[in-house]
Amino acid sequence: METPSVHAYLDYRSYLKDLFAYKKEQDPAYSYRCFSMRAGFASPNFLKLVMDGKRNLTNESIAKIAKGFGLKRQDREYFESLVYMNQAGSHEERNHYYCKMMSLKANTPVRRLEKACYEYFSTWFYPAVREIVTFGGRDLSAKEMAALLNPPISVKEAEKALKVLLDLGLIRKDADGRWEQCDRALSTGAQTQMLNVANFHREMIRLAGESIERYAAPDRDISSLTLSIPHEKLAQIIKRIVAFRRDLLDFACEDDRTDQVVQVNFQLFPLTRPYKKENGQ
Repeated sequence: METPSVHAYLDYRSYLKDLFAYKKEQDPAYSYRCFSMRAGFASPNFLKLVMDGKRNLTNESIAKIAKGFGLKRQDREYFESLVYMNQAGSHEERNHYYCKMMSLKANTPVRRLEKACYEYFSTWFYPAVREIVTFGGRDLSAKEMAALLNPPISVKEAEKALKVLLDLGLIRKDADGRWEQCDRALSTGAQTQMLNVANFHREMIRLAGESIERYAAPDRDISSLTLSIPHEKLAQIIKRIVAFRRDLLDFACEDDRTDQVVQVNFQLFPLTRPYKKENGQ
């Protein structure tokens, strides 16, 4: 069994479990008490409580755990950011610490792929460029793609988008040198996936707001409903949205001749907490 590398983890509790198991394998006499004495914890089972999700870490306890396991400086910095990302209370915090973690990782192909995936969902025009490659004879240049987008982007940004899409295996060139899409889904760890999806939706919701001024009414549809419903009907409404989304996707796929990229957003969120009657009234 090799020493677990903290840079391979997006969940600090999983890392601690694997690292403790490795230490135990190397020395059967190794225990939570041994670790606590080395780290400076008064409680012999503190690490076990953290690993089981019953305790969170603070600045002080992060330093003690790093000392107890003898983490080197770069590993300690990554571990610290990993803890802060896992325990963050907002999307902005998680983003901040994830980016810091990525900057601390070695420049390996895996790291570059993770960064590319993160950029793909954080930048609104990357998914749009992936659709544009199918236009016309599938031979548009980065300059031509940049000119099609609204709001406009630079040629340099279009070139970077194409590179990211190629790195992720989402597009490629066929034998004739023409662009084509690859049927490949992006798969990442749970924490990264959560960040990616949140970034994507935030970008598209922002663009939806800007579209009110950018496009005339006939070229867009911005509408909403404010409903009062029994809480148990919420799941049924979400199922109907999912079914409609699939139907719309099938409809769009009926025609191979495409000449415009559009974004369709669906948002459903509570405006109130569920009302609970008091005293049975």
